[in-house]
Amino acid sequence: MTDAPGLKRKTNKDGTVREYWMARADLAKRGYRPSSIRLHYPDTPEGRLQLASRCQILQAEMLAWAANGGASAPGYDGTIRSVSRLFQVNEDSPLQTMKWNSRINFVKSLTIIEATVGSRQIGNLLGPDFKRWHASWGSPKSDNRAPRPWRAKHTMDALRQIIGYGVTLGYEDCVRADVILSKIRFKTPPARESILTDEHVAAVRAKAHELGWHSIALATALQFSLTMRQKDVIGEWEPISSVEGGIRHKDTIWVNGLLWTDIDEDFVLRKKHVKTGFKVQHDLKLHPAVLEEIAAVPAERRVGPMIIAETTGEPYKHRNFTQRWRNIANKAGVPTAVWNMDARAGAITEAYDLGAAETDVMKSAGHKNRQTSARYNRGTLEQTSRVAKMRMTKRSENTE
Repeated sequence: MTDAPGLKRKTNKDGTVREYWMARADLAKRGYRPSSIRLHYPDTPEGRLQLASRCQILQAEMLAWAANGGASAPGYDGTIRSVSRLFQVNEDSPLQTMKWNSRINFVKSLTIIEATVGSRQIGNLLGPDFKRWHASWGSPKSDNRAPRPWRAKHTMDALRQIIGYGVTLGYEDCVRADVILSKIRFKTPPARESILTDEHVAAVRAKAHELGWHSIALATALQFSLTMRQKDVIGEWEPISSVEGGIRHKDTIWVNGLLWTDIDEDFVLRKKHVKTGFKVQHDLKLHPAVLEEIAAVPAERRVGPMIIAETTGEPYKHRNFTQRWRNIANKAGVPTAVWNMDARAGAITEAYDLGAAETDVMKSAGHKNRQTSARYNRGTLEQTSRVAKMRMTKRSENTE
């Protein structure tokens, strides 16, 4: 890869490949550190761009060190770009412990920061600067396009984090900027209001079977009935680590999805949620839609991952699943404002509509606290009406 200077690949015994950025041998011998950094990026067009960008940054830091006669590298010169580079390179940086996909998204925000305000001196910044940047990052990409509030939020969150990292390194100007940022509150992007309903699920299942995408029908039933995130059902492909075995594709391995072995002989499904680590149990005998979909799968095929793409015979990639689901949903008459990810919110909202206890909803959704479950509750007329009826009943009792 010519646009990824310093990139080296090493082959494992099983044929898989590890990727590293390696410093020039002569500069490493002179004392440049780190002399090598393990890289974890997926083998996708987006992942390759992120890998190339990281190699270019590391190479530039190394060459700057050499040009400065071997001064400590990477250096801090008071600019936002310099603290961003430290955050990306230093071994003690929080970036190094982020999950691979979170790291990719975070670096995207850092790329925006460096391209737009990287040259600014942190010691000169004031509140109006941060407010102006937030507005700029959230502005439409072009005329007649919608604003991008989530882009602004994620980029500002990343800026807060790298400034905070500068505080831990003892830079006084970062301490000052961190205090200023702590006094500023930016408008939170509007929460989603759409939910996937039982009627939507039924329509998607029927259309999926009609079109021959039976895996989509099963996945949708599992997501909605069991209040599960998409990745907890279909799994995800992450860069290969030292884990042996498993289902592999190029430099990735499939993890975290539902397996047929997660269902015991009593039809109780047990699963640890990826995001929270919370273990949930579901009695599938109480979920007719799931039972119907399972019954449609021949017994000899109930091995390994539950959701297998018909076209590849392997678990879905996230984007492929989402696109296929959307195409089916469109043909099933599901509004375009309703996404596959809204299945979880729809299930939680339905539970609250029916008067389920908060603690029960929390456990069903795999949340660690009730407040998180409540955020998924996109309150409906049933809930407000139930409260109104209770209040009316109380008033009637008081007048008798």
